[in-house]
Amino acid sequence: MTTSRRTALAGLTGIALAATAGTATAATDVKKALKPWAINLDTWFRELPFLERFAPAAKAGFTTVEFWPVNRDGVDAVKVRALLDQHGLKVSQFAPSAPAFSDPAKHAELADMIKQAIVDCNTLGCKAITLVGHAVVPNLSREAMVSGYTAGLMRIAPLLEAAGVMALVEPFNTVNHPNHLLNGSRPAVSICRAVNSPMVKLQWDFYHMQLEEGDLIEKFQAGIDQVGYVQLGDVPGRHQPGTGEVNHVNLLKAIRAAGYTGVFGLEYMPLDQDNDRAFKDAATLSIAAGLA
Repeated sequence: MTTSRRTALAGLTGIALAATAGTATAATDVKKALKPWAINLDTWFRELPFLERFAPAAKAGFTTVEFWPVNRDGVDAVKVRALLDQHGLKVSQFAPSAPAFSDPAKHAELADMIKQAIVDCNTLGCKAITLVGHAVVPNLSREAMVSGYTAGLMRIAPLLEAAGVMALVEPFNTVNHPNHLLNGSRPAVSICRAVNSPMVKLQWDFYHMQLEEGDLIEKFQAGIDQVGYVQLGDVPGRHQPGTGEVNHVNLLKAIRAAGYTGVFGLEYMPLDQDNDRAFKDAATLSIAAGLA
């Protein structure tokens, strides 16, 4: 009988998580295996209202979460902080809505958004936000948009540095995120190097990078000096690692070898909305890649 790679790794996880003794120890090992991950509460548990997603994340064994805007219908940072404290969770980063600040006319609005995001970070106990704001602006050339976007980042850099909050610029891809200025790593790395701030770095989302450019390990190594945070999602489908074409075990080992020491955001939709399988897959990957 042929044993598949997934079956073998599942067996490895079972041995690693249950070999020592009893349910309490196994639960501790699961928590350890999930510690490198920040579960994204906008792509997981989508069958539940947002405020009801914190409890199952904690119950599964995650200790860190990430999400998109904190301010949404009936939700603010104070309410989210109460849930974090209730369930013993912390926030790695969140993504406030940003104006299209490639247009210099939006820079004042950008600065106001950053000031509010810093307030929200202080409430949440969080030190990073994801920053997009690079939708294509009609009637502006690419050169003008790059200049405007860079100038906007330079304007907010002193605010971020004073607050100790990092803005994570996230490039997209042209396959399913059209009409954006930044796609793939190269233009975003160049912009962040030009800004030259310790608090303006990159949100390196490997789902976007695989779709836009591939060559994942060498591109990451080339841009590691500007990496502030890493997210994962397999291709195709944006489901958990192991469901698509990327060898995430090798990738994660290379990421750590390059010098990234932070958590990894799990910004993907569990395949078939099977959360239990996705929990197990996350623990399996953590062990196989030597993260746990």
